[in-house]
Amino acid sequence: MGRRSGNRERGEVVPLSLPTPPTLLSAGHDTLGPAAAAAAASLFKALGDPVRVRLLTLVRQASNGETCFCDLADEFDMPQSSLSHHLKILVRAGVLSRERRGTWSWYRVEPGPLAAMESLLRPGGPFRDRSAVDRCE
Repeated sequence: MGRRSGNRERGEVVPLSLPTPPTLLSAGHDTLGPAAAAAAASLFKALGDPVRVRLLTLVRQASNGETCFCDLADEFDMPQSSLSHHLKILVRAGVLSRERRGTWSWYRVEPGPLAAMESLLRPGGPFRDRSAVDRCE
């Protein structure tokens, strides 16, 4: 077994890999630099699948703030390997964290990436229509 999967089996929580909201936008600017744009695109790509959006919703709505893989598997009519693949994408994007407990993985929503998306999509954020303000004369 590879070294990477061995670490996950010891119950370690996978760390966030995306910048938090204050570092997504350049200091004093409302535009994205190349690294922040790549991080944002990775986050949007991770959430660009209906199964992953539904997974995020189920984990976020869990009464105790976390959900076991076994409970998630009951909600989907797909092989466990496919569900694991979708969860792995969300964990790699930093949207979810994962903790091994015995034979099961438990998932929790990480607030940083969702706050970063909110800062990008908020009114007046970098995706706003600036055509009325920045017209060339």
